[in-house]
Amino acid sequence: MKYAITFAAVLFFGLCPCTRAADPAFKSQQFEKGTLIYSDDFDGEYNRERWGAPTKDRHIKDGKLVVTARFKSKEEAMKVLKRDHHLGLEPVVHLNRIPEAFVCHLRYRFETDKLTPGRPSFQIGHHMIAFNYLEGGGHRIKLPDGPSFTEPESGMNLGEWIDLVIEYKQGEIKIGVNGYSKTYKHEAVTIINEKDKLGPRFTFKGGPNCRIVFDSVRLWKCEE
Repeated sequence: MKYAITFAAVLFFGLCPCTRAADPAFKSQQFEKGTLIYSDDFDGEYNRERWGAPTKDRHIKDGKLVVTARFKSKEEAMKVLKRDHHLGLEPVVHLNRIPEAFVCHLRYRFETDKLTPGRPSFQIGHHMIAFNYLEGGGHRIKLPDGPSFTEPESGMNLGEWIDLVIEYKQGEIKIGVNGYSKTYKHEAVTIINEKDKLGPRFTFKGGPNCRIVFDSVRLWKCEE
């Protein structure tokens, strides 16, 4: 009987979907304190507050959040939307409610065959700090109304998982890509877009024939 109870307990705790690895401890070079405000491994329900209204172009499957294009053709999109612009022919998704000072750990990938002009694109702040791929590997950081920085040493490539760590406060941002990190201090470092009524937020745009797949996210609101 004792064996049966022990075995049952092990079986329950081993299979219970509520058990999960502990969230990582807060670590930062910029901040002394951080409060975890969002943590997701995409093994539960879709988070409408963070990712917007659930639509057919996004779904959770096998512990991943997968985002695809809403429509397969321009004709199909125009028929449904009754317009000739913003047709949903590429995957687009926003991670909402980003604090004005934060640390974010994000694991994701763009699944597509090739780069196209401006795509895939990750915007840290809607239409603000651009984080894009370099042809041949690596990434580029483009500050709004400011300079660009190319980082081929990160070796970032299409289709591969990106383990991204961002530490941000106004005027300074540290970006780590698969263990390769750089800090940028400049007056143009900002995620605040005065024209974006829904921000601050992250924006992901995949381009044609692309899927965006998210594996995990941790977001801390920070204080210096």
